[in-house]
Formats: sequence, C-alpha cells, structure tokens
Amino acid sequence: MEHTLSRLSDSPLKLIGVTISIAMIGYALVKGLRKMTDKSNRLPLPPGPPRRFLIGNLLEFPKDRFYERFCEWQREYGDIVSLEILGTPMIIVNSHEIVQELLNKRPSSTAGRNAGYMVLQVMGLHWITPLIQPGTHHSNQRKMLRRGMGPQRVASHDSKIEKNTRNLIITLQNFQGDPRHLILQALGKSIIEVAYGTKLPTSMSKEISSWNIELGELANRAFFNVWAVDFLHFLRFVPSWTPGANFKRIGNRTTWLSDQIRCVPFEKAKRLHKSGEIGHCLATDLLDEFGPSDDVMDALGTLYFAGSETTAAAVMAFINALLFFPEVSKKVYEEVTGVTEGTRLPRISDRPNLPYSEAVWKEAFRWNTFTPINIPHVNTQDEVINGYFIKAGTVINANNGFILSDPNVWGDPENFRPERFLVEEANHLPNPLSVVFGYGKRVCSGMYLADRSGFHVSTTVAALYDVVPLEGKSRPKPELAQYTDALFRCVYFWWVCV
Repeated sequence: MEHTLSRLSDSPLKLIGVTISIAMIGYALVKGLRKMTDKSNRLPLPPGPPRRFLIGNLLEFPKDRFYERFCEWQREYGDIVSLEILGTPMIIVNSHEIVQELLNKRPSSTAGRNAGYMVLQVMGLHWITPLIQPGTHHSNQRKMLRRGMGPQRVASHDSKIEKNTRNLIITLQNFQGDPRHLILQALGKSIIEVAYGTKLPTSMSKEISSWNIELGELANRAFFNVWAVDFLHFLRFVPSWTPGANFKRIGNRTTWLSDQIRCVPFEKAKRLHKSGEIGHCLATDLLDEFGPSDDVMDALGTLYFAGSETTAAAVMAFINALLFFPEVSKKVYEEVTGVTEGTRLPRISDRPNLPYSEAVWKEAFRWNTFTPINIPHVNTQDEVINGYFIKAGTVINANNGFILSDPNVWGDPENFRPERFLVEEANHLPNPLSVVFGYGKRVCSGMYLADRSGFHVSTTVAALYDVVPLEGKSRPKPELAQYTDALFRCVYFWWVCV
C-alpha cells in the first residue's frame, strides 16, 4: 500500500492509507456485485495490461512521458487499449477511424470531461470552457466564441493579427536564443485585442501575458498527474504550510492567476463598454447581446488562456522545421517572396496562393506533433465499438501522437515530407489540424483564429529570416531532438534569425 501511495503526487498524510484501503474494498465489493448482474459484460473489454486487485493499472500507468508508454501499449495490444486506475475505467484510442466513430459520430454521449478535483477546484480552473461538463454553460460559451471567431467572422480580426506580426518581426531582428516567449507575447497581444479591444492599458496587457504564461506552465504540470486530493477531497483543507502539501501551494497560486486572467480584464472591459470607449472587439459584441454575464467573462478568459499557448506551440513547430530542414525553409521562402515579389510583407489574404507553405504547416502539426495526447473525453452512456464494450464513465484518450505517425496511414511517418499533402492521395489522409484541434462537441472554438494567426506569423518569419544555429553550432539532427513533457510539447534550440 505504501508503494501505491507513493504514486500520488504530493500526498501530505500517507497515514490516510487506511482510509483509502477501506474505500477501495467497498468499491471492489460493489463492483463485483454489479458484474454478477450486468448483462453488458457478455461483451469483452478491449485488451490491455493486466490489472491488480483494487488499484488496477496504477503502478503501470506512467507518471510522465505518457505518449511514449501509450505507444508501447499500442504495439502490444492494438488500436484500443483498456486500463483501470483506482476504479476509473480508461481506454487509449490509437486509430483515427475509431476516434472518428466514438467522438465525432457519437458527440452527445462522448463529450464529457474528467478533469480532476485538483485542476478544477484546488487550482481554480473550473471555469475554462474546454474543461467544463456539457450543459447550458458549455453550450453558451461555445456559441459566444463562434460568434466572434467562426469561419464567417474570423477575417474581421486580420488587421490586428497583421499589426502584431509586424511588431514581432521587428523584435526578432538579429534575435539570438529561444524566441518562444516573444512569439507567445505577440500572439497573446493579438488575442487580447480580439477579445477586449485596443483600449486596455499597455501595462495590463503585459501583466496578463505574464500571468498566462505562468498559469499555463502550472496547468501543464498538473493536468496529467495523479493527485491524492483527486480522491480524498478533504485534503483541500490541509494548510499550505504542512510538509508535503505542495499541491496546496500550487493551488493557491493558480487560483490567484486564474482570477487575474478571468476577472481583471473583464472588469476593465465592462467599464470601457459602459463609457462607449471600448471600440470593436468580441467583448463589445457579447456585452451588447448577452450582457455582463459569467458566461461572457468565462468565454473571453478561455479565448486568451487556451488560445495563445496552442498557437505558439504550432508556430514553434513550424519554425523548428525551418531549422531542421533548410531545404524546406528555402522552398517556403521562395514561394512567399514569389507572391509578394519581395516588395511587401505577406498578407493573410495571400494564403490561397501558398500551397507549399500550407503543406508545411500541416506537416508541422503532424510530425512529432506538439499535442501527442488530446484532452480526454468521457462517455456518459455505455458504448460498443469494434465488438468491445466501453462502459459509461470511461476516460477516452485519443493518442494523437500515434494517429499522426501510424505507418499504415502515413507510409514514412518519420520523414518530414510536406509533399504528402500536395498529391491527390492527400484527400484520404487525416487532416492533422482536425486531429490536434479536437473532436465532436469538444472541437476547439478558437481553431479558426489559431490557424489563421499561426500560419501568418510562421510564413512571415520564413519570408524575412533565415533560421540558423548560433555561430559555432551545427544544425541539430531531427532524430536527436529532445521534447518537453507537457500538454503542448516543444523542442527548444538556441538559434538566430538573420
């Protein structure tokens, strides 16, 4: 039991093992009785690693590098892998077709979430649209975000994207090092202006950006971890100074950051709206139509918190490809400058004339994808797929990393080859952007803005700068790249724009 408890991050009182044991035994007895009467058990569960009594696959479940272990299980057990963690059933789906069937074709019953008590309550992230359960609030917020950023409206924000891209390009002149923070700030400023307009004080924009970066790092660390407080909610009341209560200190900090990102700019936007000074932005449209509701506040906060990190990860993947593959960088440069004739900066409206750059953008999403695991879904009713029984309450993990590197689909997935999207056969390939941006009712509401702004930033950088290693350093080998372990993976190199 002690070894089991060591798997629970930052447990402050391991003597609570007795409590856990009693709860597990009770659960096991109830579960056993249900199995005796449940007709659905006539169908098998998907294959998976053997389970231990009471704790299931807790000891085998990875504490980090989830994608790597999930792919190992795929090789051993196939397209659907079944597990159980402390009574919670889970599957890992390694097939694009099966993901489509479960999450896109059955959206009403597979759109649930299972974010832990640590993330939602202790860390104060219960308001973020991608994490809340389906229902009125979720539907309202998605409707609000589509109003301002859907395919019919997203072009209205082009001037803001282009302006902030120009400012980023100036900042990158002769830049040396890791530019991720500069890219994140530039994209974040665009999103702030889309959400709240241009009247927020400059100092507030800088504060929001700083808060968002810190909150994103803490959330990445927490989301795919196992916390004692997820199972024993009373631990929330343990004082933060208690030895081993680091989870409580993380929670206090993220709750404060969450409140700043969610509430501070919204209160300022309400005052500007009331005085008529706010100008055109998503906040204006939503306040005019829906009034100053919590759903409006949460939709605007989600746009900034979730949008900047995802888009920055995509841009970094594209720019790293320019560093890894100079021949790709040269082709993108020649295509973009051929359209602009070398006399002006690229425009967002140039995109239809940049088919090779579009292919590189898709391949950057696919190759060693920066989102190897999608945010898990949960089914609210029993499902049957490929002859396997998936009972209600199962956590469904879409293994993007394998789906986008399945040799049976991609042929040579280890190669960065944008040309695969320029031939007729590309119509039969999964769209990497659709895989990364999610499925069913959980498709990212900001995907059109993220795609539009990310592509423009990426191709503008490629057109104006040659991304090369620092002086005295050799160009890194793609197969030796080391990636961060987070919800959005990055590979960091120190390089220079010339």
